[in-house]
Amino acid sequence: MLDIPVMHDDQHGTAVVALAALQVAANRTGVNIGKALIGQIGLGAAGNALGRMIMQLTGNQVLGTDMSGDAVERFVREGGKQSTLKEIMSECDIVVATTGSPNLIKPEMIRKGQVILALSNPNAEIDPDVALRHGAAFAADGKSVNNVLGFPGIFSGAVDANAPRITNEMLLAAVEVLVRMTPSGERMPNPLDKKVHLEVARSVAQTAMKQGIARADFVHYVEG
Repeated sequence: MLDIPVMHDDQHGTAVVALAALQVAANRTGVNIGKALIGQIGLGAAGNALGRMIMQLTGNQVLGTDMSGDAVERFVREGGKQSTLKEIMSECDIVVATTGSPNLIKPEMIRKGQVILALSNPNAEIDPDVALRHGAAFAADGKSVNNVLGFPGIFSGAVDANAPRITNEMLLAAVEVLVRMTPSGERMPNPLDKKVHLEVARSVAQTAMKQGIARADFVHYVEG
């Protein structure tokens, strides 16, 4: 309703960074996100937004579960599929958890070759090292996959371009930068690397300009 960009960091920031981490994981493990069965455990602000972004990107349903029936119903209305923790852990190639429940995922639940993002802070649903020892091909928690990598650049790019809103295309542009700038052997870029935030902002602003919604001419910013 507003004529200025509004960003819900728990939703947009977390979804962007988590989706980037999934792309990095896919590149490292050979998992095809477009064909993988993906499960989302926890359908609050972050989990719901990430599930929707994955479905928009892949065109495939995401399995979802939550203690709240209302949250599950909302996710189903938005295209997701109701599931259970047991089903997601036993069937999904990629599992993302944003529940706020430490140690929810037990080591014996891990299936060999799974990609596990356990993103609750400060205590994850499962420690990444434990998940790796029990067969996960890639595992990360909220310490490395954190929305601090997303919101500074995304919001800066939107404001610099004087865009009236933040589009899905702008968010996906941020995802692409984070994937590209993840060093070999790392799960994500270093959040203290200012070049990362500058490149995210630049790409977001460029995308706004390409979409024709930028209300400012930032030729030097975009090219420089």
